[in-house]
Amino acid sequence: MPHFAWEQYGIAGVVIGVLFFILWKMLIWVMEWTDKQSDQHLKERESWLVIMNGLRTSLELHNQSSIESRKQLSEAHGYQRAEHKEMMEVLGRINGYKDGR
Repeated sequence: MPHFAWEQYGIAGVVIGVLFFILWKMLIWVMEWTDKQSDQHLKERESWLVIMNGLRTSLELHNQSSIESRKQLSEAHGYQRAEHKEMMEVLGRINGYKDGR
């Protein structure tokens, strides 16, 4: 008479076999889900890098315009300082001060 797995392992063997089968199916499902998540994260990173490159370009343009604006302001303030110094010398001469004091 042939020996079947049922006779050899009993109900505990069948239950353990079913549990291993369920565990194996869950493991396959988790691996598929992880692959889908990985693909989704890759797409999100690509779109995020495009956004960050646009932001970086915008900041570089802003910094460049800020540098140019500061150069123009320092040049304008230099002219104002020279004009004020000249006016102080003229006012000093009008008021009778020597050497602009």
